[in-house]
Amino acid sequence: MNRVLSLCVTMAALVLPAVPAQAQGAYPDKPIHMIVPYAPGGQFDLHARVLAMKMKDILGQNVIIENKPGAATTLGAAYVAQSKNDGYTLLFSGANALAVAPHQFKDLAYKVSDFQPISMVNTISQGFMINAKVIPVRTLAEFVAYVKARPGKFSYGTSGTGGSQHMLGEHLKAVFGLDLVQVGYRGSPEIRQELIAGQIAMAIDGLVAYLPAMEPNGPLLTLAINAPERIEAAKTVPTFKELGFDEMTSNSWGGIFAPAGTPAPVIDKLHKAIVAANNSPDIRERVISDGATPLTNTPAEFSKIIAEDTVKWGKLVARLPVKAE
Repeated sequence: MNRVLSLCVTMAALVLPAVPAQAQGAYPDKPIHMIVPYAPGGQFDLHARVLAMKMKDILGQNVIIENKPGAATTLGAAYVAQSKNDGYTLLFSGANALAVAPHQFKDLAYKVSDFQPISMVNTISQGFMINAKVIPVRTLAEFVAYVKARPGKFSYGTSGTGGSQHMLGEHLKAVFGLDLVQVGYRGSPEIRQELIAGQIAMAIDGLVAYLPAMEPNGPLLTLAINAPERIEAAKTVPTFKELGFDEMTSNSWGGIFAPAGTPAPVIDKLHKAIVAANNSPDIRERVISDGATPLTNTPAEFSKIIAEDTVKWGKLVARLPVKAE
């Protein structure tokens, strides 16, 4: 009887189709981790957090924000590049990691091809802020004259040597012929704190961390922004272009990436969720009030922008004496 039973089981196994040992649930069936390679409280971090809440409603799973700042955003980017390409680890980053770092770091722990772009989510206008108690001026022209007369005396803050803030600072030095000292910090909140305290004299940074402290006659003053045109959150602040320095125009962007090789259906589902979340009225209002412009695009369009920006930043890196640590 046992031999007959065994034979029946064997025959059934040959006839029935194979069934995976563990059926795979529909994506996503567990929380998604979004890596933000910046310190908490900055422009990208705040956008990532409100976006994650909206994506949770759409996808039915938590989207957990993890801050991994360091090395001009390359530490967080490397973490994602080395993660499983299953859609459960994403990167929310700007141009630093993908378009600037490849020109700056000789031993970068990843390649741009290690990432699958999903969608841009914003463009960010960076402001040129000063502490008017340290540098007692009210206009860009007055600033240039004052600093030129005191070479090497003033410092500006960045979120790391070799990053886009550092590059923009060095570009400003080159355009206006200034002698300034760069000081690196973990991120925008620390830069803002040191700027308000007068430990540094100026910064080029996203506006969100600085808007609450800006008063018409206060010490924290934004002299110009590098956007193509004035922005809603700071209508009284002129652009560098308005002031005659179009070469300082350089909008930054933020976007979301997955590790390369993430299945196309997963990328498609993430893209739809990101677009729906980012284009919702409440998210758009919040992003605009924080000094940025919300937008989305396709993975192919995003890839093209990254390629163009990589060329642009490469030319700027080649012209300026900036070496990453």
